Amino acid sequence: MSTATTDLRTPVGRPGVARRQRRPSPGLILLCLLSLGLFVWPVVMLAYGAFRTAPPGFGHASWSTSGFTAALSSSAVWHAFANSLILSGSTVLISTALAVYLAWTVTRTATPLRRIVTPMAVLIFAIPPLFFALSWAMLGEQPVGLVDKALHAMFGVTPLNIQSWFGMIGVSVLGATAAEYLLLLGPFLALDPSFEEASLVCGASRLRSFFLIELPALAPSVLGVMILGFVLGMGLLTVPLLLGEPAGIYVLPTAIYRDYQAVTPPNYAGASTLALLLVAMVLILVALQTRLLGRRSFTTVTGKSSRRERLDIGRWKWLGTAVIVIYGLLALVLPLGQFVLGSLESYFGVYSHLSLNNYSTVLHAPGTSSAFETTLLVAVVAGFSAAALGVWVALTAQRSTSRLRRLPDLSIWVLWAVPGITLSLGLIWAYLSVPGLRSLYATQWIVLLALIVGTTPIASRAVTGPIGQISRELEEAARTAGASGFRATTGILLRLILPAFVVAWFITGIVASGNLDIPILLASPNNQTVPLLAYNQFNDGSLSQAAATFCLLIGIVAAVLVLAAVMRFVLRLRAAGRSPALPALRLPAGLPGRSR
Repeated sequence: MSTATTDLRTPVGRPGVARRQRRPSPGLILLCLLSLGLFVWPVVMLAYGAFRTAPPGFGHASWSTSGFTAALSSSAVWHAFANSLILSGSTVLISTALAVYLAWTVTRTATPLRRIVTPMAVLIFAIPPLFFALSWAMLGEQPVGLVDKALHAMFGVTPLNIQSWFGMIGVSVLGATAAEYLLLLGPFLALDPSFEEASLVCGASRLRSFFLIELPALAPSVLGVMILGFVLGMGLLTVPLLLGEPAGIYVLPTAIYRDYQAVTPPNYAGASTLALLLVAMVLILVALQTRLLGRRSFTTVTGKSSRRERLDIGRWKWLGTAVIVIYGLLALVLPLGQFVLGSLESYFGVYSHLSLNNYSTVLHAPGTSSAFETTLLVAVVAGFSAAALGVWVALTAQRSTSRLRRLPDLSIWVLWAVPGITLSLGLIWAYLSVPGLRSLYATQWIVLLALIVGTTPIASRAVTGPIGQISRELEEAARTAGASGFRATTGILLRLILPAFVVAWFITGIVASGNLDIPILLASPNNQTVPLLAYNQFNDGSLSQAAATFCLLIGIVAAVLVLAAVMRFVLRLRAAGRSPALPALRLPAGLPGRSR
């Protein structure tokens, strides 16, 4: 029993009693209250708002089920719900199949161009989701879109209308595939090759071994990614808003947005009811995943060391190369090319007299500088705060001995079932119902707070694994050597989890800065973010200015990625002791962040 966790009052000789549950510390109580207030309260207020007859903040409202029953008895609502299922289900099936194929191609074969898949996926993940919706709305704009004009000029055909089911599903797949590939890359790399070797010895082909042995072994990872993708798809707003709504295709998130923004007065009760329906659906999916995988064993990483050789798949490798090229063309080259070309056009669709006038117009327009300042504030402060809160929650769950240690983590898990626009609506009810907090509405502070709340689950999941890999023996050794608990935590534990914290900060900052679902209900014209500014420009018909705005944002994101790559390279040189300008830093084997 370690000295740092043993309770000296524990009776000797009682088997099975390792240590007593300690009383919660003031810090744990504060974290529990903060978690309930930030993550649970908005969801509770959604249920509250579904049965109120007045807007948030009005005390003369009464309780009524009219808004609730009207929403659930509407055929349009259930039609939107069915559309959400179709969009999310189709997207997750296609994107998961493509992500599995790419992960297998990169980790198992010698396919040419396989090395560009991971950097390409990271770049696609870092680009805001609105990028794909806006770019493909411009690419497929008839008759002036780049794809439309190119296909008509070369083949004399008119492509499918992008504002349709085909366009919604296709564009959603482009963004989802990159995220799912990054989630599946680790499990594919960690898969024990002895499974395949045993199957080959028994006479099975490589293809049969993959589908009957390796793919079932990866079932928890694949199924988890599919459920996560389905959850995110059910809450998808940007693609249906730009590509579905013009075609008369409504899903639950766009129906919520319509009830709040497109009718006067806003239908708060109806919007809250639809949000609760969405939350209930997602919670059922999470419970289903737990029931399906909770008692099954999927051990694929053993203590045996082995080396996996890449497969020579002959001419089939060129199919993999073609898939990589086509995906990169559709997800990056064409959208980025349309944005760059569109930003230089004097009027969208007129491919002559190209100039930088749109950039000058955007940079000098009122509200542009404040939008970039707000986005920078969101990326830095929201990312840092979400990462710090995630570390605090993860440390509490794994290091505390109180019965309340799991409460903050469970509170964060609630938000996995709350899409962005639903969270915005819950925060409106939560803060406008409290007199002292009403002044936050329509300010950059409520947008910042909402994005911290919305991205903390991502940060928490990013740091939980690295923190769990750090043994308590390091802290206990420091305590044995005479260090205080505070010094042992800050001098050892926090320094070891610093790489995971920086990664969580970077990811949540990127996600928060490109989010549209949350600011679209909470921001005002004076504190909008860059994605919201570009969306409003697109809605106003200023497509070339929207392209210029997004090109500026993408340029900043690319600069940040390059800076991160340079810093990583310098740190690797420093860790290896090869940098003449920096003192060598030797890391013990097995520490997070050590290059292999």
